[in-house]
Amino acid sequence: MDNGKLNIVGIKELQGLPEFWPLLFEDQFDRDEDGVSGTAQFVSGGGKPLLGKWGERLAAARFEDFAKIAGAAHNIKIDNDMDRIKAVFERLSPAPTSPFSSPQDLATFKAEGCAACHVTQTYAFEGKTLMPLSDFLLHDLGDGKGERRTKPLWGCDALCLQFRHE
Repeated sequence: MDNGKLNIVGIKELQGLPEFWPLLFEDQFDRDEDGVSGTAQFVSGGGKPLLGKWGERLAAARFEDFAKIAGAAHNIKIDNDMDRIKAVFERLSPAPTSPFSSPQDLATFKAEGCAACHVTQTYAFEGKTLMPLSDFLLHDLGDGKGERRTKPLWGCDALCLQFRHE
């Protein structure tokens, strides 16, 4: 949820995120001494552990599981036709866009330290190169709200990058 609205940018593309993505960036004890620590979240996946990538607290590894969790949390009946539900969300989901209008924007983003959590690495999906600007790890931002996922900045414009940790 962003300002009371459901953020559904990049739903299809998020499903293509490499499963191991959070493990590329996990640094639970800040071993690289950059002042940032992040922890991968493992969730149950039909009897085996999976890496969470859906939800503010990384409660689900798959869209289907997240839809059920979100439905229960918001008292919304989710039927068993998950293919239809997924197709509707994918159709309504805007394609991800980069918030960087120039190489200088990206350089400033990195210089400000934002790329420590909102990583700038990319992955390929359906012939496109995507940069979710998230490590999909849990971080405690010290605001008393507990650990939260690094919010992907897909669909964000340059203006929103001026406001950190919102």
